[in-house]
Amino acid sequence: MRRNRLLLLLALGVAGAILVVLRLPTPRSPIAEPRSPPPVVESRKPPLQAEAEGYYVPGYPFTVNGFRFIGFTLRPEALVTFGQTTVACTDAKISAQDLHLRCDDPQLGTVTIDGKFLTRLVTSRLDAAVVSAVVTVRDATGEILYRARDSFEWHPGN
Repeated sequence: MRRNRLLLLLALGVAGAILVVLRLPTPRSPIAEPRSPPPVVESRKPPLQAEAEGYYVPGYPFTVNGFRFIGFTLRPEALVTFGQTTVACTDAKISAQDLHLRCDDPQLGTVTIDGKFLTRLVTSRLDAAVVSAVVTVRDATGEILYRARDSFEWHPGN
């Protein structure tokens, strides 16, 4: 009888241990969340030529009414420079492919520059033509004082 009690107690202990083990929460296997790929590092592309701040210098110099043409800027503001005179352009249409500037000055007349970008992106080569344009200067009566096609080099702004 003593032996039976011992076996009964042992059986109850094993059953209790099994119940305790069954009631314990089962550890879940960790579900690995898919790792996001490392961010793609794009090589920094130079800005479009049409968006670059700087100035454009003509391939050859010319003078109108005693004023030497120095060049023009597109950004941050469209301006044409003759000698010591800088004229703001009241009509400036600039796209990635071409440009149109119209600038009126009482001394010079109306200056228009119609051109195309020869290179889409800004280049660090300062000796490369980046714009081909026709420059026209008309006096107040509309007479053409100067008209020629020229190529322009770009120089970064200061």
